[in-house]
Amino acid sequence: MQQRFGVFATLVFAGVFVSPETVQGQSEVDLANGLTLTIEVDNWAKVSPATLQKGQAVAGQIFAEAGVTLRWVDCPCEQPRPDATTRSLRIIPKLFGLTMSAFRSDHLGFAAVTEEGGVLATVFYDRIESLGKGGDISSLLGLATAHELGHLLLGSNAHTDEGIMQPHWTRKLLRQAHRSHFRFTAKQLDTIRGRVSSYQAMAKAPK
Repeated sequence: MQQRFGVFATLVFAGVFVSPETVQGQSEVDLANGLTLTIEVDNWAKVSPATLQKGQAVAGQIFAEAGVTLRWVDCPCEQPRPDATTRSLRIIPKLFGLTMSAFRSDHLGFAAVTEEGGVLATVFYDRIESLGKGGDISSLLGLATAHELGHLLLGSNAHTDEGIMQPHWTRKLLRQAHRSHFRFTAKQLDTIRGRVSSYQAMAKAPK
C-alpha cells in the first residue's frame, strides 16, 4: 500500500457549492437505480453535525457529477463492511507523535491505496480548523473529503494539474474559486463510474 497525501492551500472560500438540502433531496429512486457508494464515517474528531453535514454535501455534489450518490453512514457501525460498494472515512482530531513526521504541515489527509484504489481515507480535522479560520470550514472539509475519496477510487496516481485532484491549491485559486475548479476531470469521471459500477456488480454477484 502507498500513502497518498492530499495537499491543500491555506485559504477557504464560501458560497461555491450547493446547500446540503440539495444533496439530501435526492430520491430513493436515485439510490436504488443509480451508482451508490456507501461511506462509513468515523468522526473521531467530534465534528459538529451541522459542519459534518455541510461537508458531506460538498463532497456529495462533486461525486454526483460522475452519477455517483454518496451514502453516509455514521460509525461505529453495528456490522463490518457489508460489500464492495463500501469505503471508510476517518476524521481524526490531530496527528500525534511519530505520525506527525510522515506528513507536511499542509497535508490535510491521506489515503492508503494501490494503483487500483483502496478502502480507507483519513482527514486531519485540526488542520481543517486551522486553515479554515475566517472562512467556511465545512467547505474545506468537503473538498478534503472528496479529494481523499477520489484516491480510493482512482488510485495512487490520481493527481492532476487541474480539478479536485490537484495536489496543491494556491491562495489565488481559492480566492478566485469557481465550482469548475473543484471537479473531477472527464477521464476521472469515466473511471469513477466504471469502478463503482464494477463494485456494485461484485456486491450483487452470488456468493
